Amino acid sequence: MVSDNKRMTPLQWGTLWKDCIFIFFIFFIGMVSVLYIYAKSLLILLFVTALLFILLDPIVLRLSRSLSRGVAVLLALFGFFGVLAVLMSVIFRTILPDLAGFIREFPSFIIHFDSSIVVNMLPAEFAEYGNQVLRDTVVFAVDIVKESVIPLIRTFSGVAEMIAVPFLTFYLLKDGRKIASSMAEFLPPLQVKRFAAFFGDINIVLGGYIRGQMLISIFSGFVVFLGSYIFGLPYAHVLALVSALSEFVPVIGSIVATVPGTLVALSYSPLLAFKVLLFYIILLKVNHNIIYPKVVGKAIKVHPVFIMVTILLFGHLFGITGMLFAVPTVAVGRVWLIHLLDRSNTLHE
Repeated sequence: MVSDNKRMTPLQWGTLWKDCIFIFFIFFIGMVSVLYIYAKSLLILLFVTALLFILLDPIVLRLSRSLSRGVAVLLALFGFFGVLAVLMSVIFRTILPDLAGFIREFPSFIIHFDSSIVVNMLPAEFAEYGNQVLRDTVVFAVDIVKESVIPLIRTFSGVAEMIAVPFLTFYLLKDGRKIASSMAEFLPPLQVKRFAAFFGDINIVLGGYIRGQMLISIFSGFVVFLGSYIFGLPYAHVLALVSALSEFVPVIGSIVATVPGTLVALSYSPLLAFKVLLFYIILLKVNHNIIYPKVVGKAIKVHPVFIMVTILLFGHLFGITGMLFAVPTVAVGRVWLIHLLDRSNTLHE
């Protein structure tokens, strides 16, 4: 007796595939929306776990060539959390106290700007409007740091959350493919390969985006710290942290990050402020014209104009947190749309 699978035509299978992937996408969006509204901490926990999986899975694959997968997973996790512990120690000892001091002294930087020669040369109406824009911009830059760090601290302040992430990541790295195989049993046999390719492309795109974005953030933070040290600016750690984290809001964040450093320099002299502003402009051009297209643009393949519009839309709807998730959401949406249209070969061109 011929099975129902063999009776279906290729056209029917294609229609079924589109229905399956569309339903999956709607279910995923609905689940994320519910978690965002009612259980944001759980959403952050799951997101961090997925992030660690995407980052560490290539390392585990390399280590598992000569070691058992369980041992490879343990080595990768111990290495990652060891580096993370060192970084967190540095942040809590140096950057957070400096951030508190920077926030306390922020009004004095505004006063220096208000009394600067550049502002006095402008009409009163323009000067007042410029001051307001400046205040909003610097507050936005500081909020990027707070919105990036504080939710993570709140989420992982409990013992259960701190234990859950390493354990979830361990089992996901060790048995992720087994879990995926067991879930594939509920799919039509001819669709298993398509779903595997779909999730594989999402993993590739997000992995490329995350690794590229981390590279740009580390590079920007290091260069800004080095530049601030050379210029003799205070709060070099804070300026570096603001610059590093702002890179996760492409285009807009990096432009906003130039304001705090320029303001601090302006409290010393207009000439120093001009040098610092020029330094930030050069860094921005290097990042966006050389580094970003090669390491991030190659992964997501989305035009910068569309990225900027999406960031503004997500910022309007969900605040700064939404702006941080705008680009990866667009990247995943692009993969979903390409597979929905049966054009997955264009992802690898």
